[in-house]
Amino acid sequence: MTARKTTLTALSGLLGAGLLSAVATAPAAQAATTCSGTASIYGILPDGRLTFSTITPATGELKKVLVGADLGFEPRAIATLNFNTILVTSTTGALYRLDVLTNNTSLVLERPPVKLFDSGWTHDKLTYDGHGHLYGTAGGLLLQYLVSQPKPTGSAHIGQRKEIGSGFVLKTLTAVGDDRLLATTAAGALLSYRISSDGSWDRDDLKTSGWSGFDQVVSPGGGLYYGRIATTGAMYWYKDADPADGTGTDIAYHNDTPVNTGGWTQQLLSAQPETFGCTTSVDPLDGTDIPAVKAAGHDLMNKYDGGAWNSTTQWNCLEQLWDKESGWRYWADNPNSTAYGIPQALPGSKMDAFGDDWLTNPVTQIKWGLSYIDGQYGTPCGAWTHFVNNNWY
Repeated sequence: MTARKTTLTALSGLLGAGLLSAVATAPAAQAATTCSGTASIYGILPDGRLTFSTITPATGELKKVLVGADLGFEPRAIATLNFNTILVTSTTGALYRLDVLTNNTSLVLERPPVKLFDSGWTHDKLTYDGHGHLYGTAGGLLLQYLVSQPKPTGSAHIGQRKEIGSGFVLKTLTAVGDDRLLATTAAGALLSYRISSDGSWDRDDLKTSGWSGFDQVVSPGGGLYYGRIATTGAMYWYKDADPADGTGTDIAYHNDTPVNTGGWTQQLLSAQPETFGCTTSVDPLDGTDIPAVKAAGHDLMNKYDGGAWNSTTQWNCLEQLWDKESGWRYWADNPNSTAYGIPQALPGSKMDAFGDDWLTNPVTQIKWGLSYIDGQYGTPCGAWTHFVNNNWY
């Protein structure tokens, strides 16, 4: 895929750079809502090959792209159930299960596509909410199914077909949470749907225009949205501070730092659901207690990426890095740039991807910083080595 046409190196060079000659007074903390997780997207190229991409949530930067084998049938709609299981409909109305094996270097199918149904799946769109419900549209009809197994084998595990309603003539459709859907229309409206247990639904008009250029919109959860423009192959990202509030006024647009300006040529895309999420703490961390902040940072680093960084060596690198950058102060404000916070994000507002309380919540800042380090340097020691050699990271 085409590299993002932004000056990421120059921006990284300004990130912090150990230039904290002044530190502002700590602003008062607000409600602590922090986000964390990953963004993984499966896709199918026009020639029928499967793809797997990961995106760094902190910056929207494309981290990895893998291309697999041809599926052997013409796909129409795709929904990711989990990291290793994908459902795909064909243009003939069949439903297949793909059992995927992927790592850092390869993407293969564990076995040939498993046909679950021979016919009847004429859905033009398909999405899974991560909580047992598969949604699809066919001829403007929105349908809901119950998926009862991680690897369904047929009608025993995909059933309880429920007609939610008609008139769902949508350009894109993706799940953003438990029985919550996000959609766009040909006219460019951005819509949010909440489906009740009895099959009734409510709709909120988040935006009345501006989204018509996207032919694919996907979400890994937590208010993180990715939109692909078909004409250019560009991918953009957005962060909704509260995806359940029924308004789009709190959606942050990151159009100045797209995932890519081109290269996303997949005819179908689907995000693994519920891999990015946000939580609100009733007992937020006291950000002025630096030892407590460091302890929280140590714990978050140890748990990052399933414990991949859980070592004394990596912690020593991270502690020294942010000692130099900010002294682990959430209010650290670089007087020579707009770099801000514990990781010295430039600008500080980009940390909104991990919580709308990025200005005052050290946990939000630490989670963003870990994701940034992962995407740019791979490990805290990779970032520390770069800092030692260049006085910035």
